[in-house]
Amino acid sequence: MIKAVAFDLDDTLLDGKKMHHKAIIESLNKFGYNRKRLKWIRGATTEEILNYNFPNMNKATINKISNYKRRIAKNYMNLAKLLPNAIELLRYLKQNSITVGLITNNSHTELKYFLKYFKIDKYFNFVIGIEEGKPKPSDEMFKIFLKSAKLKPKEVIYVGDSDYDVIACKKSKIKIILNTKKHTAKLAKKADFTAENLKNIKNKIDNLIRKK
Repeated sequence: MIKAVAFDLDDTLLDGKKMHHKAIIESLNKFGYNRKRLKWIRGATTEEILNYNFPNMNKATINKISNYKRRIAKNYMNLAKLLPNAIELLRYLKQNSITVGLITNNSHTELKYFLKYFKIDKYFNFVIGIEEGKPKPSDEMFKIFLKSAKLKPKEVIYVGDSDYDVIACKKSKIKIILNTKKHTAKLAKKADFTAENLKNIKNKIDNLIRKK
């Protein structure tokens, strides 16, 4: 029986790429790295994106730029938007007494602004960010969620959008619904379920909740 649904954030509930991109570019310029564009990696942390784009950048500089980016990301919130039907899905879960979690490679420095800005903080029972454990594709944050919520993997469904999400779910033995609205993950065939939008995801979750 499904007792909880946990979500990724970016490209699952929130379209925030422009926000993150602008914040990283400003942060790079702040520390003397003039760039207008970056090679993006879906599901990756800011540190991973910087390391990929600047392979010779030392760890201390990467950390400094990443931390600055997390502090200023809130300045670009106007560039982000919730995906259609996100509120309806979260409200449905709460109304049906389903535990709702957020497991994301974002940091709490950013999350506290993102969730309040979009007025969705009230829907989450547990918010797990990179301060708690190793980022996805590690399953460490998933284990922390299971322990915190006192749940077994078979009692949880995860909603994500990237290959990182699929890998982490397979490691933790949690079933995943992959949101394929904006992207096609290479590992989509390994997902337990796929759906093109949050409305369809809501219907799949409803069927799983009612299944005995």
